[in-house]
Amino acid sequence: MEYDLLFTIIDDQNWKEIASEGTFHPSSLDELGYIKCINENDIERYVNQDHLEGKDLILVVIDPLRVKNSIKAETENGFRIIKLSGSLTLDTIIDKIDLKPSEKGNYTVKIKHYD
Repeated sequence: MEYDLLFTIIDDQNWKEIASEGTFHPSSLDELGYIKCINENDIERYVNQDHLEGKDLILVVIDPLRVKNSIKAETENGFRIIKLSGSLTLDTIIDKIDLKPSEKGNYTVKIKHYD
């Protein structure tokens, strides 16, 4: 399966730690054994789950063509999850987008492709 872009979500505090190490090694890699990416169609629903509500988050955009590790897709709790094994070099990160919750604590995320 091919992907235009891959998306993972981290909290703001983690980005500072990840960027200083020179590689992208989010906590999910240690906790789960892989970097957990969310299918772009599921991002808004995923970030509006209870365990993320109200936090300042960062949506990290990854170029799949630069990923050297294996990429596997599975369905987990109704979400399409893309699993990346191992840490990534920072050149795989092509953008990071701050996600701030509304006053009600939820998020609005719209991904638009311009071809």
